[in-house]
Amino acid sequence: MAKINFEEFAAKVVELVGGVENLSFVTHCATRLRLNVKDDSKVDQDGLKKVNGVLGLEMKNGQCQVIVGQIIEDVYLAVSKLVGDKAGGIVPDDEGTAADKKNKNLLERFSEYLLMMSGILSPVIPGLIAAGFITCLLLVLQLLHLIDASSSTYIILNGVAQAVFYFMPIYVAYTSALKFDTEPVLAMILAGAMLYPDWVNLVNAGSETGYTSFFGIPTLLTTYNGSVLQIVLCVFVMSKLDKWLKKVIPIQVRHFLKPFLLLTIMAVLAFTLLGPLGGLFTNYIYAFVTWVRSHIPWLSVASIVIFSFTLGTFMPGFHMALIPIAFASLADVGYDDLINIWFFCCTITPGFLALAVALKTKKNKLRQYGFTSAVSALFGGISEPTTYGIIYKMPQLYWVNAVSAIVTSIYAGIVHLKCYGFGGYSLTNILLYMGTAQDTGNFTKALIGVAIMAVITFVGVFVTKWDDSSYTDDED
Repeated sequence: MAKINFEEFAAKVVELVGGVENLSFVTHCATRLRLNVKDDSKVDQDGLKKVNGVLGLEMKNGQCQVIVGQIIEDVYLAVSKLVGDKAGGIVPDDEGTAADKKNKNLLERFSEYLLMMSGILSPVIPGLIAAGFITCLLLVLQLLHLIDASSSTYIILNGVAQAVFYFMPIYVAYTSALKFDTEPVLAMILAGAMLYPDWVNLVNAGSETGYTSFFGIPTLLTTYNGSVLQIVLCVFVMSKLDKWLKKVIPIQVRHFLKPFLLLTIMAVLAFTLLGPLGGLFTNYIYAFVTWVRSHIPWLSVASIVIFSFTLGTFMPGFHMALIPIAFASLADVGYDDLINIWFFCCTITPGFLALAVALKTKKNKLRQYGFTSAVSALFGGISEPTTYGIIYKMPQLYWVNAVSAIVTSIYAGIVHLKCYGFGGYSLTNILLYMGTAQDTGNFTKALIGVAIMAVITFVGVFVTKWDDSSYTDDED
């Protein structure tokens, strides 16, 4: 991978998707170059799969997803130089014919929603991971008796970690504004108003009815720190209002009148309708999760893991839309026993699988890739290199990966494994299962879960016959 000429790689990829003129939008996530194409028939899928450095390919609703793994940032930078202002752009709302939209089934529409949430939340993930590392650092310093929870150093560092969660609406407002093609700064101001101390104090003071009034309109008293769906909904409506105001306001006064009207109208809609409505969706989902926890605890994690290995396989990115459940759980009870545990099972398992493959294979190229992918999953929390570079190329290993993750998820449900922060899906952040209260019993359960994944995966890889002929050592 290090020998790849990224300029040549980018030029080849753009050529095989039909050239710059066939592209309408280019972006990327942690491992994929995402290219929205105007005409699917112009994409040479077989040719793309043969390009050295391409680990896999998926076509989804007019989007060509080129899976390249850890070199994505270099690849995207090179491609963006070729495509110009199409890089990082916004997919037009009217893209595609009305017939195309009408013919999409419910699963396709749901998949689009999940991919949208993936695009909105992906840029925030590095901050969440950083917060997890800082939390781990504080735990280590406490265990070594080098810092006290009452010290100014602890308070400041903990504030840095908690700021990621508390001010989440502001970050999401920015990424949502880019996604929906509206004013990013105004969206952030709207989110900031929902977190402003005076509003929080108003909520904390409360009332007998749980409501206040805004321009005479009954307004639910609720806080929005850590919220996601609420602000996404607000910014989506804001984008529609923004486009309408552009049409009706004369250009001579648009510069100052549109921002004023946009922010004022959205403030009323956000506090009286959209914020409470978005919270309602999250609360119902969380209520279902709570019910599963209470009545079928051993199935709570397993059910979502099984979904991810069945229907979820055809909806890449859907896990991003469920992250708000983890935020709600962390804010409500101080731990997450669903989303992080699901990520834990489905990220560490591929890491051990890649390591086992690297130790068993006789192909030098696969061995090198296996070790690299193992490090990425086990310590970086990114399993896509293993999934698309090994598991999808050798389907026999898909079932090894699935069985290991499902068995571990059932175990996690039975012992009620808890994660005390976001990001507990890599060995680097394993201390998040101990928490600031130093829950050693829960930490031991997490280590046992890691051992279960390691044993099942290694046994499965070494007793299963799988074909590694897709990796040939005669290639550069």
